[in-house]
Amino acid sequence: MLSGLAAGDDVSDLMAAAAASHVPGWFTPDVALLELAATALDVASPPGAGPLAYEGLRERYLPEVTFRGRVEHRNSQYALYATACMRGGLQPDLLSDAGWWQTPLWQYAVFAVVIYSRAAAERLTVLVEEIARRIAARHGLELAA
Repeated sequence: MLSGLAAGDDVSDLMAAAAASHVPGWFTPDVALLELAATALDVASPPGAGPLAYEGLRERYLPEVTFRGRVEHRNSQYALYATACMRGGLQPDLLSDAGWWQTPLWQYAVFAVVIYSRAAAERLTVLVEEIARRIAARHGLELAA
């Protein structure tokens, strides 16, 4: 997924890349994706920088996705908040909070990675590709060429 983010792939392609890791009833990439999002948020908010405002975050950094209804808004909000919790050192109870959702949390976690990566790129005045590389480096990952 980070390779696709660095290459400028659209959100549906990033979702497809993450979907390859989802094995219903066996493995879901929720935590891994939220950890990537937490790293992106960390890059977006280096020491001394002001806080990133939540209001308008989805609309500004993910305008190509429309969240419909209360459930989609709440689920995307949860992924953004869970990311902030993880960055701050608090591990949310993902299984209890989101384990029963019809749409798996990992899908909203992909959105969180994109949103926080785009926010980081804007705040640091670099390309999203550079943010994806920084995230990958912090996790010891190598991006595909």
